[in-house]
Amino acid sequence: MMEILERTELCFPELLNTSCRKTIRPQYEIMTAYILMSSICLLTVVLNLLVIISISHFKQLQTPINILLLSLAVSDFLV
Repeated sequence: MMEILERTELCFPELLNTSCRKTIRPQYEIMTAYILMSSICLLTVVLNLLVIISISHFKQLQTPINILLLSLAVSDFLV
């Protein structure tokens, strides 16, 4: 219990409110989360570009349903 209290810091230390404690996460856990989120974002961008390029380039893929998918991929890419 004492080790947990030593590794925590207050959410609002200037208010001296001890009811809100935030735990300090280990460095490997933070880096794992950053790498995972960055990989998901990069994969999303690459796959949206793949959809945009393939539907725009190939005439056989330009059906009304695929045009809807193209607009969704473009809007997702821009966000």
